Amino acid sequence: MGNIGRFNAAIHRNAQSIINCKLRDLDIRSGQQEFFYVISKNEGISQKELSNFLYVGKSTTAKAVKNLVENNYVKVERDENDKRIHRLYLTQKGRETVPKIESVFLELMDIFTKDLSECEKDQTLTVLKKILNTIYEEKNKLNSDID
Repeated sequence: MGNIGRFNAAIHRNAQSIINCKLRDLDIRSGQQEFFYVISKNEGISQKELSNFLYVGKSTTAKAVKNLVENNYVKVERDENDKRIHRLYLTQKGRETVPKIESVFLELMDIFTKDLSECEKDQTLTVLKKILNTIYEEKNKLNSDID
């Protein structure tokens, strides 16, 4: 049981290495590709919704969005009905980048599940969701904005 954290960290590090290698020609920093991917699948998402979707704090999301905006992948627009809400959309450069990032993420999913049966895939997803929800609840009890 004590190995869950070690295996999780190792999976994350190795997956991030694969992503970084395959996307090294883009000026999207390590770890920010996921923010880009989620925005590309949910244009008009707010930063708060993006934080919740990825289970990260607001400051982590703000840094990622800032980098994506500075490198002209994403643009921020105020919500028509509530000016406090900032909605995220892809720029033309962002749209042109989607196929490359999407193909790398899909390839990574194939690598993750290559040796798993359908039943094992379902079981793994169920268990990982339980672990994530438990950890996220605990983090929120400690401090709602730690990353």
